[in-house]
Amino acid sequence: MKNGISRRIIASLMLSIFVATNMMTFVFAKEDYNFINNYESDKPEIRGEKDSNKEEVLKLKADISITKSTEPISLSLRNSDVTQVLRMFADKAGLNIIFEEGVGGNVTMDLVDVPLNSAFDLVLEVTNLNYTIDGKTLIISKAGSTSNIAKQEMTVIPIKYVDANALATFLNKNIYGMKKPGMSGAEIAVTNPSTNEILIFGSKNDVAIARKVVEKFDKKPQITSFKVNHTTPSEMANMICNLLLPTTGAGSGGKTGGAAGIVTGGAASTEGLTLGGATVACSLNTTVDAGDLSSLPIQALAVSYYTELGEISILGGSESQLDMIKEFVQLNDKKQPQAYLELSIIELNETGSKTLDNAWQIWSRFFSANFANGTTSTNAQHPTFLSGSRYPVYSDDGDGTVDHYVNKYRGPFVLTYTIRYILENRKGRTVANPRILITNGKTSTIDLTSDYVKSVTSQVVQGSLNSTVAREYEVADDNGIKIEITPFISPDGYVTMDIKPEYSTIKEQIYTYVETEDGEEPVQDLAATLLQRRNLDLKSVRIKDGETLVIGGMIREEDSKQVNKVPILGDIPYIGSLFRSSNTSKAKEEMVIMITPRIIVDNDDVKNNETTL
Repeated sequence: MKNGISRRIIASLMLSIFVATNMMTFVFAKEDYNFINNYESDKPEIRGEKDSNKEEVLKLKADISITKSTEPISLSLRNSDVTQVLRMFADKAGLNIIFEEGVGGNVTMDLVDVPLNSAFDLVLEVTNLNYTIDGKTLIISKAGSTSNIAKQEMTVIPIKYVDANALATFLNKNIYGMKKPGMSGAEIAVTNPSTNEILIFGSKNDVAIARKVVEKFDKKPQITSFKVNHTTPSEMANMICNLLLPTTGAGSGGKTGGAAGIVTGGAASTEGLTLGGATVACSLNTTVDAGDLSSLPIQALAVSYYTELGEISILGGSESQLDMIKEFVQLNDKKQPQAYLELSIIELNETGSKTLDNAWQIWSRFFSANFANGTTSTNAQHPTFLSGSRYPVYSDDGDGTVDHYVNKYRGPFVLTYTIRYILENRKGRTVANPRILITNGKTSTIDLTSDYVKSVTSQVVQGSLNSTVAREYEVADDNGIKIEITPFISPDGYVTMDIKPEYSTIKEQIYTYVETEDGEEPVQDLAATLLQRRNLDLKSVRIKDGETLVIGGMIREEDSKQVNKVPILGDIPYIGSLFRSSNTSKAKEEMVIMITPRIIVDNDDVKNNETTL
């Protein structure tokens, strides 16, 4: 009893000295006193219709409470020692007080009619101090102190939907790292990955703030699916990602795309059939660092598509974002106009030649010759012999058998003259009539080409007994006709097309000889095939529905003339024509393309275009 009276007398003396030194005045008001400048007061909310877009405020401050009393005080301090001020607050709250090493400083402030808890909070804020209550003892420390006094309890907070590690990182960075009075100034949030739980090593105020954050962000992500009827799911998903969703701003993370496919309903397999597989088109995961603050690193919004199901899926996102995506799908998921395209591809070939041959032959015992086609040669059976009369010609099988004999001509003198005059004219026509269905904005290809050997690479391989020739063939496939058509079908009955016809024919084949090492004759191989191309690239050709477009003029003409003559005799005027031979040829090729589009009109389109009177 005496000890208690002594403590009260000593506290009263210290308080009297403190008041006399700092001229501090306490004014106690009645409980029904109307506060004018209440620190914790909020502006009155105007009555009216509730605003659905009203910003939600989450107070990230600890509940500073060293007393249950709401009695207001007035306080005037001038460069006062903060330890003495805090001793005064502890005495008023009926608490013991302990100061950690390094706590100090001065404070100057004027407060009128402020609750004791609010005044205590203000003093801690302006002096950058923190506190912890252990039973009936008030422990004062510097803000951000790594003291273990507050880490007396471990609280487990289960997380249902989001990643516990993301929430723990957010708490450590943005809440506990702010060094607010009443909360830990160190990182005290960790996780239990096996159970997706957050572990808080801190005070009740730390746990209370963590529960507020968890309640705010630990929500089941919304999954919304949209059916796509007329465009492909991949096209719609990519349009949403590239045109609708906002681009990433400053900070880490960002919008990503092209993720690997997610297979549901069983394990993924690289072989065979997978059902229900989805592909992620893009995901928004933008985070921003602003000084000591950082965003919550959780998935914001992801767009995926199911090709087999014909739908796109949105994971997450706000209600406004989902409404915007829904409106975008409705506006852009429209039937693409189609047209039935009739093509006639006609290839006309016309070749002609005129041949005039003058052939002279002389037979005698002393001289035999042949002047045919402007060339001179001796007879193979009866060549001109300078000596001898009979020579055997052996067979090619190498057995020594005589195939025939070459004899000197022994008949009478003979002079013969032969004339050959031939006219040739060939015409050909190749017709292709493909019928295709074209879609607005999509490129269609008509390929009537064939394969051919473009080049041959030969290499002599020497074996143990003999050598062989190894050949590698390069095969190309662009010999013929290929047409690419990209249409735009307008509602006014016209079809605008980009037309790209390519027409290639073989012009020449070049051969070469490959030498062998075993003494045999060289092997003839194809070295290269040269093509002659006639290509067009037509842009924005406009045709009315049912009309025919004719593309012609892709003509190739070739004229050649060859003259052979007997030397000297062929140059004699008039008579020289008897000793000349000529060959004149002409070739002409033309390709004609006729295109007729017919716009397809569905019954639904006709019904929608009807005018209601």
